[in-house]
Amino acid sequence: MPVRKAVVIGAGIGGLTTAIGLRQAGVDVTVYERRTEPGRLLTGGGFMLWHNVFVALRRLGLDDAVDKVSARIDFHEFRSDRGRRLARWAIAPESRRIGAPAVALRRSSLNQLLLQEAGDAVVLGARFTGFEQDADGVTVHFADGSRERADVLVGADGIRSSVRSSLRHGHDMAPRYAGYTAWQAIADLPGEDVVPSGTFFNLWGRGGLRFLYCRLSESEVYWDAITSDRASAAFDMYRKDKRAVLCETYRDWPEPVRRVLAATRDEAILPIDICDRPPARDPAWGHGRVVLVGDAAHPMTLNLSQGAGQAIEDGVVLSGLLSGPPAGEAGAGSGVPAAIAAYEQVRRRRVDAMVRGAYRIGELGKLRGSLACQARDAFMWAFFGTFAKKGTYRLMMNFDY
Repeated sequence: MPVRKAVVIGAGIGGLTTAIGLRQAGVDVTVYERRTEPGRLLTGGGFMLWHNVFVALRRLGLDDAVDKVSARIDFHEFRSDRGRRLARWAIAPESRRIGAPAVALRRSSLNQLLLQEAGDAVVLGARFTGFEQDADGVTVHFADGSRERADVLVGADGIRSSVRSSLRHGHDMAPRYAGYTAWQAIADLPGEDVVPSGTFFNLWGRGGLRFLYCRLSESEVYWDAITSDRASAAFDMYRKDKRAVLCETYRDWPEPVRRVLAATRDEAILPIDICDRPPARDPAWGHGRVVLVGDAAHPMTLNLSQGAGQAIEDGVVLSGLLSGPPAGEAGAGSGVPAAIAAYEQVRRRRVDAMVRGAYRIGELGKLRGSLACQARDAFMWAFFGTFAKKGTYRLMMNFDY
């Protein structure tokens, strides 16, 4: 195999998936994470994982375990802020056809499962500071003065990746801010009559507002309030807390939006400014023996619910190529640059399409005026239940791994 020893920077979804794939192939791998407490790795709200992610997880034997900590999604329903149904996707038949579910789950549940699978490969409290590479390997440096030699360095340390910065010698174009913020939380809200299980609700409003929600369990509801900059510029964050501001902003929206917000603790609400990297401005994901995965390589907006999924696909594809037959002939490690080049060749076109598609959908959510929003809603009513669904599934299931 090209790799005997690997170093992964970042114990997020992409880094852990890559490490698990390599360990299962017999590679000696260590994941270095700068956070010092295990509990700080088990944070965040919820998200969706679509069918393609379970096909990838099946390669690692993790699909059943993830399914057990998730809530199955049978329908994806699009509505206006006046309660009008714009489209309804039947997901359950697609799950049966593909042989893999679509689910919603806590981010912490997935992180915990991956951490358990990675086991003692994870080292906490280690801050990456740089690397040098040569024909035989890469030397990784840490803030405490220690270093480690490996065949490959995988940067999985997020959108502000230190590995990416070091790979580009400290000069890189900043991520593109999409112009809106996602306020994410999980509410304690029992009651099937309030939020029924099995449906992911996607509400589109006027004034640059959206709201997403779905039930995670008998007692928990995951939600995202998405506010454009022009909407959030009016928020009085000096005199009011996050929950009060959002309750006021969505006060005229149909139920259960107001009940979901009222049931959420203010400290549970996490605002995230949404960014991506346009493919036209995004250079190669790797060079020599150093490679990026997940948000370190290709952050995308949340509108296709594929950010975590594409990080998992990265990990599966990259670990398979790095632990497969060597591409070179000079001995252990000689095939690493070729494997990294093959990884980007396999993944680039698919991920670029995801980034572009997610960004375009997000632009629809920034519309403010009544006429523009009415035209958008009419477009969604006419096309989202048919052409948009077919196009999304064509993109989602168009993989080669």
